[in-house]
Amino acid sequence: MRLAGLRHAKRIGPIRTNRAKLSVGGTGVVSCRQVRATGMATVSQLNPYHCDQCGIANIVAAPVLYQQGTHTYSTRFHSGTTQSFSAQAVTPPRPRGYLRPFLVWGPALAFFSLWTLIGFDSILELRRITMFKAELAFVFLALCVTSLAGMVFNLRKVARYNREVYPRLHWNWEHTYICRRCGRFRLILS
Repeated sequence: MRLAGLRHAKRIGPIRTNRAKLSVGGTGVVSCRQVRATGMATVSQLNPYHCDQCGIANIVAAPVLYQQGTHTYSTRFHSGTTQSFSAQAVTPPRPRGYLRPFLVWGPALAFFSLWTLIGFDSILELRRITMFKAELAFVFLALCVTSLAGMVFNLRKVARYNREVYPRLHWNWEHTYICRRCGRFRLILS
């Protein structure tokens, strides 16, 4: 019985030496370098990364954790999606939509455009132009142009985010690993 315990201890030895060393290289960036022992392959070589906080080899990629925790269901009268708390914590980033700038600036643009047209139409219809009507029409015209500029500015902001920021966030999400024991997030560039 004691001899079997010694054989078991010899097999565990290479497992501890086949760890990957995680080191923090910058803010939020972790690099990984694998340390290999000479000899035969061991079980830990299937997952060479270990958590640097708790030392366990049970780390998983964020996309895998999200996929494992998200389930869709369908019954006769209802269908939907359920998510575990861990899947909600590693939800992938989403690109921004173009609908919000139209919903925010569209009603203001329509309102000020309508009153600008009404103001200039009343100036053209009446022969006697009062200064108050002309000034009011130009104020509505300025507000209309400002609303249009705000809408264009927000649309450009959304397009810039989707073109420049979102791909980097998604790449970081794909290369993020989470320890299942302590919950620590790591960005592993590999």
